[in-house]
Amino acid sequence: MSYDLCLLRQANQPYYIENIRTGIYSLEELCFYLYNNICLIDESILNEKLCDWIRDELHLNRLYRQLYDQLQKMEESSRKNQTAQRGAHEDKSFPQSLAASFVLPIFREAGYLTSAQMHEYQEQLAKLEVQSDEMKQKLRGDYLVKEKMFARAVLMYRQILKNRNPGKLGTQFYAAIWNNLGAAYAGMFRFEEAADCFLESWRLMKTKETFRKYISALPLFLSNDEYQKRLKELQSDEYLARTIQEHNAKLCETPEFLSHAEQVKTRPLDETIEELKTQYSKSTRI
Repeated sequence: MSYDLCLLRQANQPYYIENIRTGIYSLEELCFYLYNNICLIDESILNEKLCDWIRDELHLNRLYRQLYDQLQKMEESSRKNQTAQRGAHEDKSFPQSLAASFVLPIFREAGYLTSAQMHEYQEQLAKLEVQSDEMKQKLRGDYLVKEKMFARAVLMYRQILKNRNPGKLGTQFYAAIWNNLGAAYAGMFRFEEAADCFLESWRLMKTKETFRKYISALPLFLSNDEYQKRLKELQSDEYLARTIQEHNAKLCETPEFLSHAEQVKTRPLDETIEELKTQYSKSTRI
């Protein structure tokens, strides 16, 4: 969903959303972000600064007072939650009951959602409410990987692993964290670290897919001799390793790959370099 025309006042100064490093100029844009990024709703956006922006830039005084009152009402509760979590990991997510009381008035002010969409959104918030803090962090990390904000995702996944409680979430959850952490490192061309993460994931859950990722990452930073030595050290299935190599080689012969390679060849080098620099800068910024 998006708006081609903003019906409400637009701001002279944007509100900067830290999670996506983007400035927004209208209440409709804020609604679009909140609706499509429910797992990223946390203190980086639901705060007094946003309330002040709504008052000073959008001149929505009634909405400002409503949102500010919600923050004040939950201040004592939030302080108690922080005390309870001290010594464990810090989680910047709001209690979802507060998120709902804060976000829904914004949607209503803009007339952004239908009744059915509002109900569905509330149900999604309720589902998030029963998730563990670690699962909420994983969802945020997964979203950041999807948006190619790899450095921020790495911090999110590392925080989960730092506070790991194996008896709480189980082996499969942490195998997924290691796998996704590997994907984030690979997105930043840090292939050795990516391979280490895929290996940790494979050790927890010995799936062919994680083994394939590990085997595929090794040649990106090892010589052929070092690669063969690594396979022997693992006592890996030689047939499976060979199958993976053949599969990767075939991928380089597909029409999609060849078409992309041809586009890269015919594209001006300076243009390609600038695009890669932009993407890399986005992916590595904290």
